[in-house]
Amino acid sequence: MKYNKTKTWEIVLLILRIWLGYRMITAGYSSVTGILSSQQERDFFAKWFGKELHFPMPVAMAFLAKGSEVLGGFFVLIGLFTKPAAALIAFTMTVATLTANLGENWVIDGGFTISYTLFAVILIVHGAGKYSLDYLFFVRFGKTGKAPKELYTS
Repeated sequence: MKYNKTKTWEIVLLILRIWLGYRMITAGYSSVTGILSSQQERDFFAKWFGKELHFPMPVAMAFLAKGSEVLGGFFVLIGLFTKPAAALIAFTMTVATLTANLGENWVIDGGFTISYTLFAVILIVHGAGKYSLDYLFFVRFGKTGKAPKELYTS
């Protein structure tokens, strides 16, 4: 059996996208719905983001952070607008690492947020790969109908 480095990398990008998208959606969804529907959840984020992390407008900032996780995660998961969505995730996870986890929950929470940042950076640099809606809509059905080789090979 011949080893195909390009195809293997495309599968790695697919798995990475699915995992990162899934984790971002599951990490943010309950918080977004909670902020919208529960005073207790809003109070929790007001305390955490306001009194502990010192963000202005703490509930709005929490909603933006958690909403970024859900929205970015959704687009990364389906592989549509992957680079901007991954940039949104990378920014959110970097802020989370520097504000909430640095020096405190580094072993568990910080390890997750920095890993998610690194996964997002891989997608920013390499894109979604051939097994994505980005490839289908913007490359395959683009003007030439052919994928530029340099975008999908290493």
